[in-house]
Amino acid sequence: MLLLLGIGAGCNRVEMENEFVVEAPTAGGFEWPDDPSHPILTLEIDSDAIDGAGIGRDDGLRTGKRTIEIELMPELAPVTVAQVIDLAKDGYYDGTTFHRVIPGFMIQGGDPNTRDRDPNNDGNGDPSVRIDDEFGDASFVRGVVGMGNLGRQNSTGSQFFIMHADNRSLDGRYTVIGRVVSGIEVVDEITRVSIDRIGRWGPKNRPIENVLMKRVAIQEKTAETGRVTQRNGDTLSDSES
Repeated sequence: MLLLLGIGAGCNRVEMENEFVVEAPTAGGFEWPDDPSHPILTLEIDSDAIDGAGIGRDDGLRTGKRTIEIELMPELAPVTVAQVIDLAKDGYYDGTTFHRVIPGFMIQGGDPNTRDRDPNNDGNGDPSVRIDDEFGDASFVRGVVGMGNLGRQNSTGSQFFIMHADNRSLDGRYTVIGRVVSGIEVVDEITRVSIDRIGRWGPKNRPIENVLMKRVAIQEKTAETGRVTQRNGDTLSDSES
């Protein structure tokens, strides 16, 4: 699964100090970097699990394609952000799922193992390379995106998580790479799908029906040229910003 304290070798988990206890927001002095050239990671979500559960229609939201846009911030974690960008360009995240969903905490994805039909290995996959920790001053509040690890120093891989609610017990334990700038309501919807909370058919807190990241793409804007480049797999296209 994702991040901190791995249960079993190679297992990535994000753990709260007191799981399912969400801390109240507190004031802080951190200011998010403001740079129009920040790359945007766009997650195109296959909405079958959401629409099949009737989620969204009660909120007046349209069914169909859903996207989450994440502003990546190299100032916070230059090596980790570069790794995520490279993986997205290579199509590494395409077809993976959000394999761990805990309402009031976070949603986690980015494991290549989730492409196969065996739910038991979900959460155990990652690229062979491991990245050093890049902890900073950004707190884990709603919409913040962090990277999973194996519960030991310098063990970040490919898996990432999006905060559904504030939880500052994660601060200084995981690397922050950015924040959601569009589609936080999709995160809310994902937390409302049916979840195998006890691990009857695989790891605990896995959605019963796959919540698929059909396509994950990078938009890179160059401040000097004002152009946006989108890369994903073999696709390359430029458009005026």
